[in-house]
Amino acid sequence: MGRTNGRSVQAKISRLLREITEIDEFFYHQDKAGDPGQYAAMLERKRDDIIRAAVLQMHTAIENILDQHLMCRILGVNHTIVRKVRTKSARALRNILLDEKSIGFERKLHLAVALKIMSDKRKERLRVLNTLRNKCGHHWLLRVPIRRRRRPRQPKPPLLRYDGRDLHSIPVLKDFLAEYGPLYAKMFVEYLG
Repeated sequence: MGRTNGRSVQAKISRLLREITEIDEFFYHQDKAGDPGQYAAMLERKRDDIIRAAVLQMHTAIENILDQHLMCRILGVNHTIVRKVRTKSARALRNILLDEKSIGFERKLHLAVALKIMSDKRKERLRVLNTLRNKCGHHWLLRVPIRRRRRPRQPKPPLLRYDGRDLHSIPVLKDFLAEYGPLYAKMFVEYLG
């Protein structure tokens, strides 16, 4: 059974690598032999998309954990059954937290603090994540300087700043992931573990 499972996993890995390569080549037009300027521009888009994906993944994962914990706390049920609860209160709470017209991440953070399931310090760190998520969700080009209210010779900060540094820098991106990855894991254990 181990060999069969090993072969199926290897086949799955091969298939996924082929599909990812095909998507990558199709979407980013990875024609290295063509126009070098266009190739560089598409690589720039790809880097933006990777950074955007990292921010959105962290935000979505953390928001999902937060939603579940808020529902458990408010409904007074265990996380193992919260999705099965079909009461009028549960439906109303799902509409407030999960519907397309939900209260939004910022208000969920305030609610978590009010219910004493989140510290002010954690709320502030998650507000930083939310700000980055909003910028990633509303700007196509991410590696651009902010020009508003800047004099011509004044340095222009980057759009995506994490702790005052450019998130496009690899060390800064690693710092971002080193903060929010473990924070997600800690919240998962605290809230749903």
